[in-house]
Amino acid sequence: MNRQITLSAYADDVPSAANFTMRESEIAEPEDGQVQVKVLYLSMDPAPRMRMSGSGNIPQVPLGAVMIGRGIGQVIASRDPNHAVGSFVMGELGWQEYACVNGAGLRVVDPAMGVLPLHLGVLGNSGLAAYFSVLRQGQPNAGETFVINAASGSVASIAGQIARLQGARVVGIAGGSVQGNYVRDELGFNAVVDYQSSDFREALASACPNGVDVFLDLVGGDTHDAVMRHLNPHARIVLIGTISNYNLAAGEVDTGPRHLLTWINKRVRMTGFLVGDYAAEFPDALRQLAAWVRDGQITARETIFDGLEMCPLAFSALFGSDHVGKLIVKTVV
Repeated sequence: MNRQITLSAYADDVPSAANFTMRESEIAEPEDGQVQVKVLYLSMDPAPRMRMSGSGNIPQVPLGAVMIGRGIGQVIASRDPNHAVGSFVMGELGWQEYACVNGAGLRVVDPAMGVLPLHLGVLGNSGLAAYFSVLRQGQPNAGETFVINAASGSVASIAGQIARLQGARVVGIAGGSVQGNYVRDELGFNAVVDYQSSDFREALASACPNGVDVFLDLVGGDTHDAVMRHLNPHARIVLIGTISNYNLAAGEVDTGPRHLLTWINKRVRMTGFLVGDYAAEFPDALRQLAAWVRDGQITARETIFDGLEMCPLAFSALFGSDHVGKLIVKTVV
């Protein structure tokens, strides 16, 4: 039997176990072009939260459906010549122990490049997003001030380290002492600012005495507004996510652009970012990321939850401040 976690209720706030149900069903057999995968690790990412509301402009996860999510697994049956039995693959596998999916949507994972969990973080979409958002969009120069929020998370923790390798002065925005200590002491950012503190705006100004040249924004909301006050002429803003808005109630919307005059006067370049735009360059980027990890130039940490039943807790932890690095669920313990 296949254990699966389904979406049982839409969420108006931070998701919890009450939004999900565990069920068992028979393991599906692959059809032509499909593979049967034993799911080993599941990635906890904030983007699926946007598909857990009852309304919106993007496709919603139907109630009763297996919750969506990227994962890594091993092929145990295949009707796709591109995926051999025994190989490891990554793709949209869902919150379940076995997945039967189209082989065309899977990427082969090479365990020789790093242990499997790394392929959901620094050697997966998180690392790729960090790599291309920094090097292709933000393009920090030596001596420039580079600011990134959600600094302890899977994308930002890597992006800040890549910016540091380019010689930039890196300022991370994080929440609480657990995240702050990790960003400062383990990742080696030049400064960290606690967005939860009462003097956040003053601390940000102190951390950026020469203004902000590059801002990678994964959050939006108040932290975005605070950084806008410190932009230098010709600053670059890279918009990666708006996690501050993911838990808004159905029908509630962000207030929209509020800094048009600042952007005009400072001649700011602001770019929306989707990692899929760089798919053709993924192999080269992964080789470089793997080399940085191997040489100790980039640190990558995972927080791993044991057992499929931990998915709801791990998912809700994305929106808190008690965990750092890449959040992953190990389905089989």
